Amino acid sequence: MSTLRLRELSVVNEITRVLTQGLPFRKTLSEVLKILYAYMGVEHSFVAFKDQNSVKIASSFGLPEPEGVAFGKGEGITGRVFSRGIPVVIPRVKESNLFANKTGIGKFLSPDAYALAVPVKVGSEIKGVLTVFKEFESEESVEKFLETLSIIGNTLGLFFKLSEKLEEERMRWEEEKRMLTMELRERYSLRGILGKSKAIKNLVELVQKIARTDSTVLILGESGTGKSLVAKAIHYESPRRDGPFITVNCAAIPESLLEAELFGYEKGAFTGAYSSKKGKFELADGGTLFLDEIGDLPLSLQAKLLRALQEKEIEPLGSEKTVKVDVRIVAATNKDLRKLVKEGKFREDLYYRLNVVELRVPPLRERREDVPLLIEYYLRQFNEKYQKRVRISPKAMKLLLEYHWPGNVRELANLVERLVILSDGEVGPEDLPEHVKKRDEAPRGELPKLIEETEKQKIIEALEKTGYVKSRAAKLLGYTLRQLDYRIKKYNIEVKRF
Repeated sequence: MSTLRLRELSVVNEITRVLTQGLPFRKTLSEVLKILYAYMGVEHSFVAFKDQNSVKIASSFGLPEPEGVAFGKGEGITGRVFSRGIPVVIPRVKESNLFANKTGIGKFLSPDAYALAVPVKVGSEIKGVLTVFKEFESEESVEKFLETLSIIGNTLGLFFKLSEKLEEERMRWEEEKRMLTMELRERYSLRGILGKSKAIKNLVELVQKIARTDSTVLILGESGTGKSLVAKAIHYESPRRDGPFITVNCAAIPESLLEAELFGYEKGAFTGAYSSKKGKFELADGGTLFLDEIGDLPLSLQAKLLRALQEKEIEPLGSEKTVKVDVRIVAATNKDLRKLVKEGKFREDLYYRLNVVELRVPPLRERREDVPLLIEYYLRQFNEKYQKRVRISPKAMKLLLEYHWPGNVRELANLVERLVILSDGEVGPEDLPEHVKKRDEAPRGELPKLIEETEKQKIIEALEKTGYVKSRAAKLLGYTLRQLDYRIKKYNIEVKRF
C-alpha cells in the first residue's frame, strides 16, 4: 500500500511540475496524459472542455479518432459527468449501456477494462471532464486510483482557470498593441503629414509610391521640416508596418560609441562590455532603420555601413560571426551630401547606395498656405495638453503668417506651445516674440542673420546660467538636447569645461 501511495504522490508532483512550466495549453494537457501513461499505465485517455452545451475533446492519448469529438449533457460516460459533476467508475465498460464509443476506442479495450471519469471544476462550475480507460491489476485499488484522478481533475481546473486569465490578459495586450499600432499609423501615416499646398501634395504622392517598395530612401530638408515624420510615414504605409521602426541619430552619439550602437557587441568586446547587446540593425530586423543626420556619420564607419547595406549582414564588435538582417534603410540629412562627397567627407559609393530614391521635404517658407493649418493643429493639440482655451487674434495671426519661419515646422510648434503656456485667453500682437513682431525693422536679407544672432546670444546666456550643463540649458530654452547640440555646432559656440 505504501508503494502505491508513493506512486500516486509522484504522479501528482510530476503533473504539477508540468502545469507550472508555462507550456501552451494543449501541449500541457498532452504532457499530463503522457504522465498518466508513464506512471499509472493509462493507455487511453482524453480531456474534454466545455464548448457551449457540450464538452469537446481538447487533448487525447491512445485514441484512434479523437478529432472534433464532443459529448452533450448526459451523453455517454463523459456527458454524464459533465451533466452531474460527480465522478463515474464503469467496470467492464464495453458491456455498459453508458459506453458511447464515439472515439472508436472500443476495439482496443479488453473485456475487463474500466472507464473512469472525473469532473474538471473551477469552483462549483464544471469546465470539463477527464476520462481514462484502464485495466487494473489484482493488487491495484480502483478507489485509490479514482481519488488520485479526482485530485488531478481539480488541479486541471485550477490550471484551466489560470490559462483563461492568461488568455484574457494576452488578448487585452494584443488589443492594446493593435490600438497602439493603429494610433501610430494614424499619427505617422500620410494623414499625419499636414498641409494642402502643392509642395506637400507632391510629397505625399511620392511617399505613397515609395512606401510600397523596399528601396532605400534619402530624405533631404532643412532642420525642423519634419524629415523624421516623413520617415515614419514611409514605414507605417509600407508592408513592414508591423515590424519595428528604429531610429539612430548619427550626430547625437559619440563616434566611439556609434559603431556599438549600430552593430551591437559581444560580452568582453571592450572595457565595460559585461554582457552582449544587440545593435540597432538587429533590433530593426523585419522593419525599418531610420538613420537621422546621416551627413554626420564618421568617415571611419561609412565603409561598415556600406557593407551592411550591400551584404545585408553585420558583424557585432568582438564577434567573428556575421548576422543576417532584413532591414529597410531610410536616411535623412540637412547637409549637402554632394558637397561633402566632393570634399572627401562622405563616401561617394555610400552616397549612391543611400540615394536610391531621394525625397526633399520643403521648408515652411515654400508652403506658406499651410501655416494657418499648422497653427490651428498645434493650438488645438497644446490647448488639450495644458487644458486651456487659448486663441490667436486676427492681428497676431497676420504677423505669424507674414513671418518667414527659419526654424520651419519645429519652430512653429515650439512657438505655439509657448503661447499656450504663457497665455490665458486671446493672443495679441504684443504677446508674440520680438523677432516675429519686428520682422520689418531690418532689411529682408538681414533678417535671418538678426534672428540667428539673437538665438546664438540666448543659447550662450542659458549655458552660462546653467554652468554649461547642456541638459539644463536645453530645458531652460525649451529645446530638446538634440536641438541644442545642433545649434551649438551650427553657431560654433564654445562649451566651457569646469
